[in-house]
This record gives sequence, structure tokens and C-alpha cells, in this order.
Amino acid sequence: MPPVLRLPGLPAGVRRFARPVERVGRLTGALATRAANEVAAPGFARRAARHAMLPNGAVAVFFATGPENLYQFEQWRRPLEELAGHRPVVVVTDRPDTGAELIRQSRLPVTLARGSAALEELVAERDIRLVLYLNQVEANFRMLRFAAPVHIQLGHGESDKASSVSHQHVAYDLTFVGGPAGSERLGAALRGFDPATRTVQVGRPQLDHDYPGAPDWPVGSGRRVWYAPTWEGDRPSIAYGSLASHGVALVEALLADASVRVVYRPHPRTGTASPAHAAADRRIRELLRADRDRHLVDEGPYGWQWAFADACITDVSAVAYDWLGTGKPLAVTQPAQEAYRPVSPLLERLPLLAAADASDVLARLAVSDPGLAELSRHYFGETADRASTARFTAAIEQAYATTGH
Repeated sequence: MPPVLRLPGLPAGVRRFARPVERVGRLTGALATRAANEVAAPGFARRAARHAMLPNGAVAVFFATGPENLYQFEQWRRPLEELAGHRPVVVVTDRPDTGAELIRQSRLPVTLARGSAALEELVAERDIRLVLYLNQVEANFRMLRFAAPVHIQLGHGESDKASSVSHQHVAYDLTFVGGPAGSERLGAALRGFDPATRTVQVGRPQLDHDYPGAPDWPVGSGRRVWYAPTWEGDRPSIAYGSLASHGVALVEALLADASVRVVYRPHPRTGTASPAHAAADRRIRELLRADRDRHLVDEGPYGWQWAFADACITDVSAVAYDWLGTGKPLAVTQPAQEAYRPVSPLLERLPLLAAADASDVLARLAVSDPGLAELSRHYFGETADRASTARFTAAIEQAYATTGH
């Protein structure tokens, strides 16, 4: 990620003039990254070809975005690697820096396709049958213009965020959702969108995998509370992050209870759009470090926290919905007033934690709600006994069959 010039502690009038300087810093960094990728492209293409043979008739995962968004791919990596045991899977990217990380993180073959001509050659010569998308970036439309493959939006997590009802969903042949909630959400929000034919409910295949990364904390050494705030967002409608409004007071309240051990997992993009969130993140890290090794700043793999933690505090984000399946105590923070607030069974059922009440978070976590299991079924359907993986694989096979092979 290119460096961003931060000028904290300046008077408001000076900060007003500093903002264009920050934007120039971002632009300069972006131009340097783009130039570096241009130079690296031929060498990376050869490296990718040596790394793994590119299959024909494959399911392509189109991931045309920067390394800062690799957490989106990581959420699907294990299900996709398992899918590769049934159908060939290839990851398509347009950036060498992203591609290098994909090769490092995954067993899947990776190929570089920069621009429309390269994509056209790839789709035609390699007979791409299905294309899976993990986000809603504008670059997706470079691949969506090809009519032959079946285009499937997976997204990178179940949630009631505004991005979960993007009008971009109408461009895909299918959208895979977790359960009835996802189908209902899209059907209610998008004109002319028939969820019965355009959505497939596949559960949450991620829940069927084991994840490394848990710390070696002895059983009985304290109550493990996971605080996982989401990104602050780059516009008011998706300002769901709680760091600036709740974070410091919330963590101070947790640390005031000597029996609590905190797992703090900030979003990978924390602070990229908001100096206030960056400052809160720094302060929380200081508070946790002051208590030596009792707590954890978690920047590693995602997934082990579901079994490891005893309670979860998060925002309106995919983390809240993943946590539903555990049946353990959950507190969801109240987002900014400007943030999009959809009709949501979870948000209607679960009282949101206001910023003014952040210090009382432990009292909120003391309440167990047996209705969370019912909500989990609404968002993900049946998840026991690897049911999600079975549904995901079957949905891929059914889509693949429509291509005539």
C-alpha cells in the first residue's frame, strides 16, 4: 500500500490545506505502484506460467484489485482449493503485485491478464466456463463483457451492508448467497431482480474448514473477548466502523476486568480513509501492549476466532453473521447515523451498542440470546455436517452444466 502523508495535531485551518497534500501523496504512490507493475508484468507472467499449468475448461476467479484487498480472497481460499478437487480452478488477476501474493498464499494456479485483449485471449483459448467474483470493483466489468462464461458473484461475506444490495448484482448471471436472508435482501432492493432464479443459497462454506493462528492461551486463563471492528468506509453510506466512536472506551472497559483477555482484530484497511480511525487503532494497540502478553493484536488468518473466543464485539459486517453460528454472546455496535441501515432481522433482533454505552459492553455480553441459532439458519440455512460445502459444490456443478459440458 503506498504511503499516505498524515499531518495530525495541526489546527483545523491548517488541516484544511493539508488534505490536498495527502491526496497528492496518495496519487504519487498510486502512480509509482502502477509503473512498478508495468515493469514487473512480463517477468511475473513467466513466473506464473512456471508455477502451475493453466487448465482448460476452468472455473476462473477474477480478482482484479490491489494486494490491500487480499483478505477478500483469503475468505474463499480454502473452499476454492477444495473445489479444485472437483473442477479446475484458476485465479485471474491484472496486477503482478497482487499475483505474487496470490501465488504465495494459495495452491491455485494464477495467471496475469492485463487489459481486454489479454482477457479475450484467455477466455477463448482456455475455454473459461465459469467466472467467480469476490467483490464489486469496477474492473469486474472488463470480464463481464464476455457472454460465454457463467458469471457468478460470491462476495466476501454475508452482511446487511449497502454493498450487499449493489445494483451491480444485476450484471451477473447468478449471485451465491448464504441463505433466505440474502435472497430476500436482493429481491427487495433491486428492480426486476428475481431472487428465485438469480440467487443460489449455498450457506457459508468457510465454516467447514479449520484455521490456524490461535494463540497458545491456557484454558481457564481468562474470558476471551474478540473485538473485530470493520473498515471505516470511504463514504457516509458505508461508515460502519466503530473504532473512532466506540473503540478506545470499549477496550478500556474490557481491560478494566482482570479476567478478560482481548483478541483485537482491526480490519486490514483500517485508517486508510479516516485519520480518526487510524488514531484510535494506535491508541488501542498501546493499551493492549501495556498489559504485556496478556492480549493479542490479531493480524493473521481469519476463522480460528470462531472456536477460540468466548464472546464477540463487532460492527455491521460479515464478522457478525459468521459469529451467529457459534451461538455465543455477540454485541454489534451502532454505526454512524449516515450509514445505510437496511431492513435486517439481525439488527432488529439484536440491540445495537451505542457509542455512549461502549463502557458497558461487558454487561451486554453477559446476556445470551437463544434466538441467534434461528437467525443463523435465516442467514446461512443448514450448516451442520459440511452442508454448506455440499451446497456450494452442487451449485457450481449445476452452473457448469449450463455451459453444455
